[in-house]
Amino acid sequence: MAGSETPNTQMQGTLSERELQIVELVAAGLTNQEISDELEISKRTVDNHISNILTKTSTESGRVSALGVAMGQSLYQ
Repeated sequence: MAGSETPNTQMQGTLSERELQIVELVAAGLTNQEISDELEISKRTVDNHISNILTKTSTESGRVSALGVAMGQSLYQ
């Protein structure tokens, strides 16, 4: 394990620190482009994080559903 990662951060279904940042910004109502600007990463990278969040939360119906699932499953802390 590297750095401050715990075993839980490496498990399928657990969101990474960056993914949690993305979830927080989605919850705040930001678009992917606004998230990109805020975190100083490409929009494509944000899109990839959103895709990973959807996969990890087993959600296929979009950003809002992923947010709800993440919060409901205590993946969002």
